[in-house]
Amino acid sequence: MIRRDRKSYDKVIQAIANLLESQNIRLEINSVFDAESVEYVSESIAFIIGLGVRNINLSLSILGSWNQPSLDKLEQEIAKLGNIQLDYYKNTGEIRLVNFREDDQKGIFYCSAGRDRLAVSTDGKIWGCHLFADYFKDRENSPQYEEYCFGNLGNLGRRPENVFSKIHSNYSQLSMDNFSTKATKCFLCPDLESCTICPMNVSFAGHSLGEIPDYVCAIQKIKIREKEKFSEGLSKIHR
Repeated sequence: MIRRDRKSYDKVIQAIANLLESQNIRLEINSVFDAESVEYVSESIAFIIGLGVRNINLSLSILGSWNQPSLDKLEQEIAKLGNIQLDYYKNTGEIRLVNFREDDQKGIFYCSAGRDRLAVSTDGKIWGCHLFADYFKDRENSPQYEEYCFGNLGNLGRRPENVFSKIHSNYSQLSMDNFSTKATKCFLCPDLESCTICPMNVSFAGHSLGEIPDYVCAIQKIKIREKEKFSEGLSKIHR
């Protein structure tokens, strides 16, 4: 069963109903699961679909390690979810789970930090995105601090241009083809262009920037395989 506090649950359901009635609001729900709550994936997403929400994101927390039983359960749950969404598509022609929709853009994933965005932390430091600011807070002695900090907002115009170029270059290296697992380099993986991993999220889980833990790699492969199966099921419907 879906875990919920009754009072909070009623308020949330009513809020969703109110938002769905609004003509000027596009509602999208991001539902996050970890290794402990993975058994609720298909039931929970099916419930949200039933509420009438048209855009739903399934997200998986990687802050805690996933063991093999939890990975097996994830595969089972996403497979169930694929079947639920296929049945719903047959009746409505809609794919409400964003994860199962075809990507508009395909190719190697590049982290957007420092490329098309910057963030200013509360102490006036400039970073490629807010996640870097959060991660490096109280980590001034980290060797990577200077590699990713653009400097202080007050001294922005006085920092040498070559320093900015070097830091920007460090951010530019944050792409899937530059990451690696313990076993291999990601650019050698056949799923390279289908894989999207935020490098800073991995760092928050206690790993080095650009290092992909085995369990995170396994999660990605499950998601990719199940999306492929869903696409195959969709093709059969259209025949």
